Amino acid sequence: MSESFVVALALEGQLRLDDQPALHQAVAVARQQGASQGQDLSLVPGKLIVLACRPQGQHLRGPHQRRLAAQALASLQTRLAAESIPLLHFPQHNTAAALQLLAPLVQPQVVLHCRESRLFDDWPLARESFPRVFAEFRRGLGQAPKPPLPLPDLGGLGGLRLEGAWGWREPTGIDAAAEAAGDSAGERGATDPRSAFPFAGDEASGLARLSHYCLESDGLHQYKEHRNGLVGTEFSSKFSPYLALGSLSVRRIWQTVLDYQALHGADEGSEWMKQELLWREFFLWTAQRHGASFGAPGGLQNRRSDAIEDRELFERWCRGRCGHPLIDAQLNELRTTGYLSNRGRQWVASHFINELRLPWTWGARFFEWWLIDAQPALNTGNWAYLAGVGNDPRSFNGPPRRFDLERQVRLYDPDQMHRRRWS
Repeated sequence: MSESFVVALALEGQLRLDDQPALHQAVAVARQQGASQGQDLSLVPGKLIVLACRPQGQHLRGPHQRRLAAQALASLQTRLAAESIPLLHFPQHNTAAALQLLAPLVQPQVVLHCRESRLFDDWPLARESFPRVFAEFRRGLGQAPKPPLPLPDLGGLGGLRLEGAWGWREPTGIDAAAEAAGDSAGERGATDPRSAFPFAGDEASGLARLSHYCLESDGLHQYKEHRNGLVGTEFSSKFSPYLALGSLSVRRIWQTVLDYQALHGADEGSEWMKQELLWREFFLWTAQRHGASFGAPGGLQNRRSDAIEDRELFERWCRGRCGHPLIDAQLNELRTTGYLSNRGRQWVASHFINELRLPWTWGARFFEWWLIDAQPALNTGNWAYLAGVGNDPRSFNGPPRRFDLERQVRLYDPDQMHRRRWS
């Protein structure tokens, strides 16, 4: 067993080094300990280890999100290995169980846990009176997000060797990760040329996409105008998969939008992007405030459901065989690539709830499995909103929103480009 003072950083599903407060704390503790012992830190082996374990409450990830997570982990391991810092991957164990498995080799004196990336570290509004409506949340904010933290200096914190630790494995590449999960080639969707998200899931790719969309192209300027597109990579930011994986920080995105506004001034696109980031924040805190009722069939409004539990119809819908060409095309894209546009998600959910009259929680669960950007609070919040049981003020004491699909096609896919692509 090593006699070095060891700090363990548990990623808890946050697969990045940028804007990682717990990493800064870990580095500070390790350096302070070395200084207190009067040691030359560069000569002290084994100061920091990083654990990639199964987070508490981790939702079941489908093949597409697992593929991106494998990319993010493999890239992270390479970056840490450059500093001789071991990254130990325990996909079947939580942090506490992983530490028990490691105990014969090393027992860290300090264990620090990363937290989900949010704009605000604590309740932005009082928990007890947290608003049910987004507009009230936005108006009530009396603080701005803190600036993101840069990558700290990791030099001298590595060197600990942990050969023989049972239960961990090296982060693997795309195909190996998919095969280990038992996915067929048709489910991996790794390189489908039609995908609107052909990017890798690692931190470097997320930061590159952020810079490209906000600072190196007119993507952010045109965001509000183009965000309801259906085909291609540039009609929307594509930040959400990186946020779901924790490979991109929401505070980094917010700061980059501010950087854009400092250069070009605030415009509709950049202000709308900030609003979408606030929507994410609103759903995360709303889910935390209400717990199980947030995802219950009756939702926050405790409504009685009139849904029909038709499992045969649901199975046909899952296969993209519900009989509506637009909806079937959307579901084919989702299953093939793991991606679906914001507008497409609204169409599918509205049809599922209002036309098929199936339980909205079934559809939400299906999305959570297949989407590359699945995050339970955001996915559930949006489905509940459209089901008329969540935070939509128009549904209070009234019916849920309903999309006229034929009108939507005329507005957003008049040439049926998306439908032809995915039929």
